Amino acid sequence: MARTAVVTGAGNGLGREIALGLAEAGYAIVVSDTDERAAEECGRAIEASGMPARAVGGDVREPAAMNRILTAAQALGGPSVLINNAGGWTPHRQYPQAEPAEWAATISLNLTAPMLLSQLVLEPMREQGGGAIINIASSGGIGFEPYGSPEYGAAKAGLIRFTASLAGLASSHGVRMMCVAPDWIGLKRAEAQWARMSAGERAASRPLIPPAEVVAVVMDLIREGAGGSVVEMWGGDQPVVHAPGTTGPQS
Repeated sequence: MARTAVVTGAGNGLGREIALGLAEAGYAIVVSDTDERAAEECGRAIEASGMPARAVGGDVREPAAMNRILTAAQALGGPSVLINNAGGWTPHRQYPQAEPAEWAATISLNLTAPMLLSQLVLEPMREQGGGAIINIASSGGIGFEPYGSPEYGAAKAGLIRFTASLAGLASSHGVRMMCVAPDWIGLKRAEAQWARMSAGERAASRPLIPPAEVVAVVMDLIREGAGGSVVEMWGGDQPVVHAPGTTGPQS
C-alpha cells in the first residue's frame, strides 16, 4: 500500500500544491479542507495522476473533523506524513478591533489545531514505524517589526517555537516534526495584490516565492530533515535552515 500523507487546507493554494507534489512522489493523500467541493476536486486530480485520495470536509478546529481525517488516513494505510497547512488571518478585522472570539479562532486555526492534530497522529505513526510532520508557519511569525494581524503573527511564532521544542519526538516516537516559514508566496491572491502595487512598491518588496520552491523544501524535509528544524524562506534568497543543536542558521 502507498505511503499516506494528510494535507490540511489542501483544497486550494499552497495546500493543493503540496498535496499534488506529494502524490507525484508516490503518496496517497488525505485532502482536508473546509471547502469540501474544493477538497473533492483536488482528490480527483490526485486520483487522475494514479494515486489514491480521500477528501475530508470540515474545520480542523473541530474534534470530529480531526477524527475523520485520521480515519481516512488509516483507511489508506497511514498516516506516515502530516502537513499542517490550514491557516489564515481573522476575517474582516484584526486584534484589537476583533472581538475575543474572532481572534481566538485565528489562534486556534493557526496554532492549537496543528498541535491537536499532531498529537492525534503521533501514536498511529509510531505504531507503523515513524513518520514526519511539517508545520507551515509564516514569515509573519518572525521578527520584531509591526505586523497587520497580531494574532496571526503570534500564532505562527508559536508554531515555530512549538516545532523546535519537539525535536525529541524523533527519539521518543520516531516522528520528525519540522516547520517551513515562508514569506509572500506567488499564489493567486498574492499575484493579484502584487499587480496592484506601484513599480516603487514592488521594487521595495522581496519577490514572490514560487509555490514549487515551497513544495520542494517540504519534500526535502520529509526525505531527510532533522526533527525540530525550521526553514525560513524569503523571496529572492536561499532558504535558511535552523537545525536543532546548531548555533546559527544554515543556508
